[in-house]
Amino acid sequence: MTDDRQDQDTDGTLRPTLEPVRVSGATRGRRPGASATGKRCRLAMAAGLWLVFAGANAADTLTGPLTAFMLRQYASPPTSLTVVLKTPAAQLPTCDNPQFMLPSRNRIWGNISVAVTCGARKRYAQVLVKVTGRYLVAARPIADDRLLTAQDIAWRTGRLDMMPSLPLMDVNAAIGSESVRAIGGGQPLTAAMLRRPWRVTIGQPVQVLAQGAGFAVQSAGKAMNNAAVNDDLRVRMESGQIVSGQLLPDGSIHVVL
Repeated sequence: MTDDRQDQDTDGTLRPTLEPVRVSGATRGRRPGASATGKRCRLAMAAGLWLVFAGANAADTLTGPLTAFMLRQYASPPTSLTVVLKTPAAQLPTCDNPQFMLPSRNRIWGNISVAVTCGARKRYAQVLVKVTGRYLVAARPIADDRLLTAQDIAWRTGRLDMMPSLPLMDVNAAIGSESVRAIGGGQPLTAAMLRRPWRVTIGQPVQVLAQGAGFAVQSAGKAMNNAAVNDDLRVRMESGQIVSGQLLPDGSIHVVL
């Protein structure tokens, strides 16, 4: 709008005088429909934030029980264990008591798949399990076909999930075993590097100790397979009967009836 006032030029011609339109702060820069558009944007942002919060809350609900489940997979507790849920939590079922299952027990760290069950709902979650723990390394260079002693091994602590092969974490699995190849000093020890020497070979005479409730019977037989200490061994008894038992360090076979 313009003001109706007029000014007179020097030549007597009348001309209108234009006054600027005063725009209040409440309406400056606003175009038709801007209020509704802004409201929709704010609602969309709120919905997005709610989804993020809901997903984060679901992740928090699952991470604790999943961490406890993974810790139970280790015979000896690792130094530290962290579970990172890679599948969006909104895609997974949530409940007060979720049940977990590993499709394969061969891998218990690194990138793995875990079944998550809540009632009738079951989904598979992709999980990264970061594990720090103690493992055995060669304390010095070990030659091929060498019987390992306590002086040949040492402990080291590190990220187990970053290793290409499962390292040994049991001293008894290393001491008394034979190397199948040369091993460099400081190299992590794995089961593939070692073999346990046969304590008993096929056809060797053995003593069998059979134990039951309130009795024990000892008799002789012959080994039907090669076995290392703590292996299962099949024995043909003098009577012709075949029994199976665990080979003890002294070379006898323990059978529980």
